[in-house]
Amino acid sequence: MSEPRVVTLSEVHAHLRPRGSAEFLQKDFSNVTKLADTIVWDPAVDGILWGESRQDQSGDHGGERHLDADEVLYLISGAFRLSLELDGGRTEIPVKAGEAVIVPQGVWHRLLIDVPCHYLYFGGGRTEIRGPF
Repeated sequence: MSEPRVVTLSEVHAHLRPRGSAEFLQKDFSNVTKLADTIVWDPAVDGILWGESRQDQSGDHGGERHLDADEVLYLISGAFRLSLELDGGRTEIPVKAGEAVIVPQGVWHRLLIDVPCHYLYFGGGRTEIRGPF
């Protein structure tokens, strides 16, 4: 058995398999399929992919949705509104430091940053992202 590896979480993804060992993976966004108005990123994992992110401003894409699993967001610091497209309309859920929210699988969403954020994300599988790119 090798000695555990220490990493900087903002530089890698952590992959938790449903059974077996966990591993750190380099962040690699190269496995992308271009569709008409979207792209689909496939991290090619079996299990949960999680990591850390910092965001100073709202993303410039038109939203994203996770095709294979729910996503959990845990806000360490800052504040954002989670914009969701539900039942043909949009709703915004305010989230502040110390709170977590589950984004349902397949629901288009976007983070609207109110105060620069530091958060953890937990999900699995493919992510579809709307342009502009």
